[in-house]
Amino acid sequence: MSDNEVTLTIDGKSVTVPKGTKVVDAAKQVDVDIPVFCYHEKIGPLGCCRMCLVEVEKMPKLMTACTMDVMPDMVVKTTTDKVEKAQKGVLEFTLLNHPLDCPVCDKGGECPLQDNTFKYGPPDTRMEFHRHNNAKATPLSPVITIDRERCIACQRCTAYSERIEQDRGLVMLNRGFHNEVGTFNNEPYDTRFSGNVIDICPVGALTNTDFRFKARTWDLTNAETLCANCGCNCNITMGTRLNELLRIEARPNDAVDDGWICDKGRWGHQFVHSKNKILTARENSAGGGKPTSFPTFPRDCTIEEAAGKVAEAFKKIAKEHGPESVGFIGSPYGTNEENYLYQKLFRQGLGSNNIDHKPYRDTPGLPIDHYGIEQIETANVVLLIASDPTEELPILDLRIKKAVTGCATRLVSLNDQKIVLDKYSTQSVQYKVGSEALAIDALANGLARELGEPAPTQDVGLEQTGISAEDMKALVETVRSSMKICVVYNPSALSGDAVLRVKRLLKLIAKVPTMECGAIPAAPATNAVGAMDMGLLPDFYPGGVSATDQEEIKKQWGEDTPTTNGLSALEMIARAESGELKALLVHRSNPVIDFPGGARVEKALRKLDLLVVHDMLETETTELAHLVLPSSGPGYDEGTTTNIGGRVQARKSALEATHAPDWKIISLMLNALGDETEYQKSLDVTDEIAKKVPGYQGINRRSMGKSGCTRESTTSTDETIAEQPTGSGEDGSLRLRVATFLFSHDKILDASSKLAHHFLSFTAHLNTEDAKRLAIKDGDTVLLSNEDVTLEATASISNRCQPGGVVVPRVSDWQGVNALIGTDGTLARVEVRKV
Repeated sequence: MSDNEVTLTIDGKSVTVPKGTKVVDAAKQVDVDIPVFCYHEKIGPLGCCRMCLVEVEKMPKLMTACTMDVMPDMVVKTTTDKVEKAQKGVLEFTLLNHPLDCPVCDKGGECPLQDNTFKYGPPDTRMEFHRHNNAKATPLSPVITIDRERCIACQRCTAYSERIEQDRGLVMLNRGFHNEVGTFNNEPYDTRFSGNVIDICPVGALTNTDFRFKARTWDLTNAETLCANCGCNCNITMGTRLNELLRIEARPNDAVDDGWICDKGRWGHQFVHSKNKILTARENSAGGGKPTSFPTFPRDCTIEEAAGKVAEAFKKIAKEHGPESVGFIGSPYGTNEENYLYQKLFRQGLGSNNIDHKPYRDTPGLPIDHYGIEQIETANVVLLIASDPTEELPILDLRIKKAVTGCATRLVSLNDQKIVLDKYSTQSVQYKVGSEALAIDALANGLARELGEPAPTQDVGLEQTGISAEDMKALVETVRSSMKICVVYNPSALSGDAVLRVKRLLKLIAKVPTMECGAIPAAPATNAVGAMDMGLLPDFYPGGVSATDQEEIKKQWGEDTPTTNGLSALEMIARAESGELKALLVHRSNPVIDFPGGARVEKALRKLDLLVVHDMLETETTELAHLVLPSSGPGYDEGTTTNIGGRVQARKSALEATHAPDWKIISLMLNALGDETEYQKSLDVTDEIAKKVPGYQGINRRSMGKSGCTRESTTSTDETIAEQPTGSGEDGSLRLRVATFLFSHDKILDASSKLAHHFLSFTAHLNTEDAKRLAIKDGDTVLLSNEDVTLEATASISNRCQPGGVVVPRVSDWQGVNALIGTDGTLARVEVRKV
C-alpha cells in the first residue's frame, strides 16, 4: 500500500482507496449501498439531505458519508439500529410535503426517492396536518419544467450550476420553509448545459418538457449510442417507443464527456423524424436535363438497383473522360465505415483520387502525441489556437473549466476573437482577423529563438497581427516553461496553410526539454478526425499514407489504384465550373450552403453531367442532383466514429430504418464495379478497417466496450509552407471572420424545434473603432457586401474582434454567408455600411 492510500473497514469489509476519497465512494467498491439524494460523484459533497448518515467507531454521533474523507483504520457501519432509525426519520421528513404523483410523474420507475423509500423508509407517516402546496408544472425554460411540490431541496441542481457550469444560473431562493429552486429575477434557465439537471434530479421536480406524459420509463427501448452534433462524440442513451425517439439522456464516459451533454446534444436530434427526411431513391427532375451518361432510372427502382446504376454511370464517365473526370465529396458526419467504403469505391473501383470532405486545408496525423479529451485535466497549460470550445465543442468547455478551477491548469489563448473562456485564462492574446498565420509564426519563431533553433531575429509581420511584442514574449515564455502542455486548435477556423503552421509549431514545442506535450485537433464536425483517418483526402490514403507512396499503396490497395494527388473539394468545384469534372457524388454534405462561393458553387454543380447526392435530409444540393439516394444518419446507422481525442467508439442504431443502411448501399456500388467482397453487416467493414488502416489495427467493435478505445496516432508528414504575405488593404474594408456558434442555423438544428429559442439572428460583430468610423450604433441594420453579393445584418458593437475585422455567425440556412468568401476559401474582405 502506498502513502497515498488508506485502508478502512465498511460493514466488516476491508477496502483500500486513495486519500481524499469520500466514505460513500469507498463503500461502492465493496458493494455497500449508502443511500444519497444530494451527493453526486461529479459534483462533490453537499451534506444537505442527511440521507447518507453512517456510524463511525469512536465518533460521538452519526456522520454524513458524502462529506467525510476516509481515514486509516476507520470502521464504518451502515446498518446499525441508529443508522436505520435516522434513515427512516430523514425519509419521513422528506415525504412530509411530497405529493403522491408517482402514477403520473415522469421519474416514476427510475426515481431514487421511490427506491430509497422502498428500501429504507418507514411504512407510514405520523404527520396528520395539511401538507404544503406549491406551484406545479412551471416552465423553468422552454425545455425544462419545474414542479416545486416534488422538490426535496437537495441542492444537486444548484451545485451543478455553480460547480460544473460555473455560471450560477440556478440558485436557492428564500429561506427555511419557503426555500425553493429558481433563477435570479425569474429569468429562464437558458444555458448551454441546462438539460443535465433533469438527469441528476433525484425526484421528478425537474423534467424534460418535451418528454412529459409521453411514455413510462419502463416502456422505453434504450439504445446506448453517440451524440452526432459535434466532434466530442458524447455518450448518450436514446429512449424510443414504437420507433419514435422520445428522449435523450447523458451516458457517462469519463474519457469523453465526464457524464454531461450539452443541450444541442439532448434536444438537437429531432431531425430523425423530420418531414424533410429522404426515404427513397429518386430521379430529380429539378437537376436539369438528362446528360448522355444519365442511367436508366425507373420510378419504381429499388435502392439496391439504384446503387448499381449509379456505379455503372460513374464507371461509364470515368472510362469515356478518364478517372480525373469523376469526384467524391464526403462527409465529416459519416461513420468510419461509410467513409472507408466510399474512398475504396473511388480509388479501387474508379481509379480516382478526387476525394475530399472539407473546404479547408489540413493533413492527417500530428507531429506530437494526440491527446485524449480527459488529458486536459492533467496538463498544467492548455493553449487554445483559433478555438472557441464554448461554441464549437461545449463539453470541451466544461473540461477546461474543470481543469482550471480544480486542477490548477493555466489556460492561455491565441484567438482572433474574444471568447467565453477568456475569463478563465491567465493570458488571452488576440490577433487581427485573417492574421492567424503571422501570429502562429511569431509564436513559433519566439519559441525557436528560446531553444536555439534557426529563426528570424525579429518577426516582421507581428505588427500586422495587432499583438504587442510584450504579449507575444509572455506567451512564448508560458509555453516554454510549462511541464505538460495540451494544444487545442480548430483546423476549420484556420485559413490557407495556417494548419500546417500550427503543426510546425507543435514540432518546436516537442523540442522543449523536460516537457510533455500533446495536441487536440478540435474540428467541430462529428467525425472530422475519422474522415481524415479513413482517407477522405485527395493526397492521403487511409491511415495517413501519402497518395504518392507507390510501394505502400500498391502493397495495400493493388496495382491499379492511383498514386498521384487528386483534387481537393474546392478544386473539384472549380473544375466542375470549367467543365473538366463531369460527375460528382456527394455524401452527407451540402456544398451549395457550406462551401465558400455561394451562388458560384450552385452554378458549378449545375454544369455537371451527373450529380448524385446521398443524404438524409433534403438540402439545396439535393435540389440540384440528378439522382438522390437516402442516407440513414444518426439514430438509424451503426458503425464507429473517431472523436477529437482519437477515441474510437461504437454508434448503435436506436430506430428501424425503412431502407438499406449507407454501408450496404456503398458495398452494392462496389460489387457493381467488380469488387468481390461481401459485407454482410457493418461489423465486417470495421474488421477490414482494423486490417488495412494504420493506427486502427486491433480495433474491434465486439470488444471495445461502452467507453471505446484509442486508436494509434499517425505522424504527420512535412508539407511545403509558402511565405506569408505581410501586406494589408487600406481601402476601408473589413476582414471577414465566419465563426461557428453552437446554435447557428443549419439543416439539422432547424429540424429540432425544441431549440428554436436559442437560434441566432444574423449579427455582425464590430469593434468600437470601426463602428465609430462607420457611424454605426449597436442594433443598427447594416449591409455587408463584396463584388458578388450584399447581405443585411444587425450590428453588435461588442469588441469581439480587433479593429479591421467583422465576425458573423455561420448561419447555414441560406447562401449568403459563404457567398462573401471566395471559391478558393481565401481571406474575404467586405464593405460594411449602415442602411
